[in-house]
Amino acid sequence: MRRGLELRILKVGGSVITKKEIFEELNEDAIEEVCSAISKSYSDLILIHGAGSFGHPHVKLFGLESTLSIAKIHNACVRLNEFFCRRLIDHSVPAIGLHPMSCDFKKIEKILKKGFLPVIHGDVNYDFKVVSGDDLAVKLAERFKAESLGFATNVEGVFVNGIIVNKLHREMSPDAIGEEDATGKMKGKIGKIFSMRHKCRVFVFKGNGENIKKFLEGKEVGTEVIL
Repeated sequence: MRRGLELRILKVGGSVITKKEIFEELNEDAIEEVCSAISKSYSDLILIHGAGSFGHPHVKLFGLESTLSIAKIHNACVRLNEFFCRRLIDHSVPAIGLHPMSCDFKKIEKILKKGFLPVIHGDVNYDFKVVSGDDLAVKLAERFKAESLGFATNVEGVFVNGIIVNKLHREMSPDAIGEEDATGKMKGKIGKIFSMRHKCRVFVFKGNGENIKKFLEGKEVGTEVIL
């Protein structure tokens, strides 16, 4: 486990890097903007991305009941991961794609220590279940005692009663913003964040280049979730 380093974890939503309403459609302009921002500060960073239109439609289409459906869904998620990593490499970022089916904490730690950027993605697993990128972000933040955790989404922050709040406390109830998919709406994301046992700074923000730069620079952005 890494100690004494300001490790950041950034989860980029599938709704940011893909067009979720179109089957396996990339949002290439957004990917370019995200990768450019990450290229400015990728040391001591773990990057996670959602499956977007490469994952959720496959779950709806094939289901989670057979080995073949799991293989099809996993393969689609891997394709998105490979494309994202290629774009990061185009920006001179030493990105290494890691798949939840075949990687573990030790491999992630080793890759970090060598100076690479581990890029993990939402996926499915051998137990015929969805592996949420949000879940991965929380687990990795706990495991590696992250200093900060960011969720780059398709909305400006967390809404409460129709208004974006700068700070979200446990007693506040977030609006159910976002479409239904295999991993839940904003309320599900916030619930996972509040389930964390490790205390760190957590931000939910619009996933554009400017906001990602702010997060990676340690600045406040979007809504801070107070643990």
